[in-house]
Amino acid sequence: MQTDAQQLKKSFAKAVIWLLFLLVVASGTTFAWFTLSGISSTNVTPVSGTVSDGNGSLLISAARSGPFEKSCNLVLDANPDALQPVSTANLENFYQATAQNKEGISLLYKSVDSSLTDKLLHGTVYLKCEGGACDVYFNPEELNLGSDSQALAAMRLGMKITSHTGTKTWIWKLDDLGSTSGAQSVRTISAANSVVSSIPQSGQPSYTTDPAENIGDYMAEKGSSDGAYQAGNKIVVQMNADEIATVEYWLYLEGCDDQCSNPVQNRNTEIKLAFAGVDVQQS
Repeated sequence: MQTDAQQLKKSFAKAVIWLLFLLVVASGTTFAWFTLSGISSTNVTPVSGTVSDGNGSLLISAARSGPFEKSCNLVLDANPDALQPVSTANLENFYQATAQNKEGISLLYKSVDSSLTDKLLHGTVYLKCEGGACDVYFNPEELNLGSDSQALAAMRLGMKITSHTGTKTWIWKLDDLGSTSGAQSVRTISAANSVVSSIPQSGQPSYTTDPAENIGDYMAEKGSSDGAYQAGNKIVVQMNADEIATVEYWLYLEGCDDQCSNPVQNRNTEIKLAFAGVDVQQS
């Protein structure tokens, strides 16, 4: 029979993915990437929350057909041995630097759309607001993407959410999840606060303003009782009663971020997605 400690350890391993960033320098080039190791599980456990002051429950599943429960284990369809810096403006087109000048500024890029499975984490989850309509936010008590300041500053969480209103693309900065004021910054592109939007055949990039928003704006507010939540500043998705929403997600290093440089090596992080539902009439 398993002891309580053994059961807790087993449960924790299912809920957390540990990411370790290590610096590797390719022979004959100044471009560096980061290897990913120390993964204790291929699963993540997104946690759903009940709808505050309403008759509905926010449930989650790894499959659109269900079953829908309070939590689920997911097998990532992109679960690499190396988490490599990439850049994207839309979660559709991803680019990676291939050459830098002597000052460390990236000059050339290539498309890596066909090889993303070895560069970032990716998966899909399905949400259902059973029994009532709800506004969905992140659960601030359960959402966990690590606490290392350098890793949080360099990473992005991206989502494509499909509901009755259509498909919405979100990209979030993770600075609000920890104290990132001490993260080291190094300019690696010629533009400020930008990401790669496209590249011609020459490989020279076109930049656009970084679309990433602050994830803290999308958190539910803690309610007056345990497990109860109130409306936050911005909604992740609004769902009708018994509607199923598709949530496709990416966790990656934004290669154009000033914090995505050598100091992010040898850092630990983790991933635990969590959502909370608030009754639409209460938001």
